[in-house]
Amino acid sequence: MTGRGEDTDTFDCPTHLLMNKCFRSLIVAFFLSACPALIYAASLSGKVLDEHGAPLKLASILLLSVTDSALVKTELTDEKGEFLLTPVSPGSYILKVSLMSHEGHRQEVSVAGADLTLPDIYLVAESKQLEEVAIRAQKPFVEVHADKLVVNVESSIVNAGSTAMDVLAKSPGVTVDNNDNISLKGKQGVNVMINGKITPISGADLANMLKSMPSSAIETIELISNPSARYDAAGTAGIINIKMKRDKKMGLNGSVNGTYAQGVYGKANGGVNLNYRNKNVNVFANYNHSDREGFNRLKLDRNFLDNGKLVSAYVQDNQYLYKVIDDMGGAGIDYTPSKNTSIGANVNANETYFLRKGYNYSLVLDSNRQQASHFITDNKAPNTWGSRTANVYFRHTFDSLGKSLSVDADYAMYPGSGVQDFTTTYYNDRPADSTPVPLPVVLHGDLTGLTQIRSFKADLALPLKSGLKIETGAKTSYVTSEHDLKFYTNVADVLVQDVKRTNYFIYHENINAAYLNFNKDWTKWSAQLGLRGEQTIADGHAKWPGGDSSFTRNYAQLFPSFAVQRHVNDNNDLGVTLSRRIERPNYDQLNPSAYYLDPTTYKAGDPYLRPALSYATELSYTYKQRLITTLNYTRTNRPITEVIQPSTTETKVTIQTQKNLGTMSYYGISGSYQFRFYKWWSNVTNFNAYYAQYTGDIAGTPLNKGRATLDFNTSNSFILPKDWSAEVGGFYQAPQQYGYMLVKSTWMFNVGLQKNFFDKRATARVNATDIFWHGWPRATSEYNDYRETFAARRDTRQVAVSFTYRFGKRTVPQSMRHRGGAEDEKRRAGTQAG
Repeated sequence: MTGRGEDTDTFDCPTHLLMNKCFRSLIVAFFLSACPALIYAASLSGKVLDEHGAPLKLASILLLSVTDSALVKTELTDEKGEFLLTPVSPGSYILKVSLMSHEGHRQEVSVAGADLTLPDIYLVAESKQLEEVAIRAQKPFVEVHADKLVVNVESSIVNAGSTAMDVLAKSPGVTVDNNDNISLKGKQGVNVMINGKITPISGADLANMLKSMPSSAIETIELISNPSARYDAAGTAGIINIKMKRDKKMGLNGSVNGTYAQGVYGKANGGVNLNYRNKNVNVFANYNHSDREGFNRLKLDRNFLDNGKLVSAYVQDNQYLYKVIDDMGGAGIDYTPSKNTSIGANVNANETYFLRKGYNYSLVLDSNRQQASHFITDNKAPNTWGSRTANVYFRHTFDSLGKSLSVDADYAMYPGSGVQDFTTTYYNDRPADSTPVPLPVVLHGDLTGLTQIRSFKADLALPLKSGLKIETGAKTSYVTSEHDLKFYTNVADVLVQDVKRTNYFIYHENINAAYLNFNKDWTKWSAQLGLRGEQTIADGHAKWPGGDSSFTRNYAQLFPSFAVQRHVNDNNDLGVTLSRRIERPNYDQLNPSAYYLDPTTYKAGDPYLRPALSYATELSYTYKQRLITTLNYTRTNRPITEVIQPSTTETKVTIQTQKNLGTMSYYGISGSYQFRFYKWWSNVTNFNAYYAQYTGDIAGTPLNKGRATLDFNTSNSFILPKDWSAEVGGFYQAPQQYGYMLVKSTWMFNVGLQKNFFDKRATARVNATDIFWHGWPRATSEYNDYRETFAARRDTRQVAVSFTYRFGKRTVPQSMRHRGGAEDEKRRAGTQAG
């Protein structure tokens, strides 16, 4: 659900930047001292391999004079790891070979009058200590890769003191609406992963978890709009992978951090990270605590019609305050008995207490929009939910080509409990009206829930000498989700069970999957072809006093993926991707239990939702690895869309739920551009311009609407003297169509300042976000017999101060990132404790 105001704000997007071109030139002069040297000039060639014998491309080759180390020639290795230096005059030289994350190579060579081919050169991955180098420059907020965008959270000063949800809302192409639904490039159905694992909660519970996760605990966020067959097929809009921080230094290391932010209400969080690493063992642990307060003020104007004529209306002002106390921690161990084998285990847990106190004032208007009565609802909803997850893994590399096996086993459980207390009092504003005033309504709800996930997967990589790489794997998962919601009403000061609202829901799901993926690189071309098959077996059963309903699902689907890239020259690359994806309803979207805002508004799931299926294709153009422009097209059948619709069984009642529309067609162009205007000023600008067309029929209202829209995100980073740095940026989202909803524009402007201390071991930051307080959403929903406008104002404008101190050794070994096995089901699990 998205909020709306009565007026439309405009925003003059700051696209007019001073752009002074900076030219860099590197002149390499070759002085040949004599004509015979020209006559007998030779070539020097060789091949660079890793310790397993695999070719290393883009290794830097430097040929230096043995007398004064002057540069004679330079080259990069190609896809086969080969290099050729020509012409090379007879003489003695120093050959240096370097590649990031590998130990360097240095040797003396003597060139006579004939061509010389050197023995194969092997570069060893950095397993020994590498002294940390203090570099003045910093990573950009957004890095552009061929298959994804990477958001470096710590590189943005304005992220200090914020949450994971705040960072996502400011990330390129990501939109978070008033109900905390996350979309990527204007498309919902996003898979949210944490450390490579699909999150096991969804809906309000996922939003609350992301709001309680401090940004200081996050390293990067990966935005993958068109994943390959190796990933779960779930997520019609792609994948968002949040990678948590993990220390990679040798010995005992760690960091402590603390943040305080002040908006209308205060917010504080702090944490500690510890890591011990030696040659074979890595042990790590972390803990974060946050205590946040905020508010949400939701204004609604709801009109009930009959054949286009107004029958009655509600004008409502919902105000609620919330308090979130969250404790999250984790620990794990990685053991590498040999350079080819690693095993490990990790556990994570969090406990969140969420208290919401609300006040709702509702005016009841007649057909002439004259006030007839009003009612007031006080509500209080304390909730507690948590998570307990565990993973064990095994990885082994069999040979020098890189043949490897990876096995993961995961278990996760998500308990939750909560209470809903509502008291509604009715008032007659027309004394002459003899209509009886309803008695006060007291509603009490008790909720308990538990979702459990078991997952096992294995992946095998088979590189061949021909350069072809084959990947294959299989996965199985089993999920149970159980929720018991009991409602009671006050009758003569006695709580009596409300049989219309009480509900018990249990859901079982088993997904079995297998995939086959082929990758091949040539000199100018690279290609990937994959096929994934998934079988879904599921059943759900809902019970309530006096009735029940159930459903079963059993279907199998194939999901092909294809990608090809053409390296035109050093400055230009072209790419094409195509994939088929699925979006299964998450577990709380299927749960028919109701959650009330007031007696006229509630949220409920739909157990008869069907999965959405989509085809997506992208054509990308990359210039100098810094400027990427992409054309997108997506066709989705049965898209799962949030709707605010009138109840078909109750009078003057509105339901917030999920429904399958008919189709969604998406046409877009997106860009991610990195600029460096001066050595001290860099900029990252991202935009998405697209047209989304929706068709469907809900609540007797045919839908065939579309609208062109644009979102724009820019960030300027400034490196200042004496270890100071600053950041200025913001975003703009133009009006957009989302199903039956027309979402109005939003924009935000942010600034930040940073200072490093104690040889960069400590960092202090201060920032101000949403300075002009326009980052809150607004929208209108229209049906034949119902029209609603709403605006939701939140505590998004705030000033935050943070401090981080890093301790321990500064020596860095080769890092090994591990990705767990629990996939799509983790996004879709819902405790419904929120």
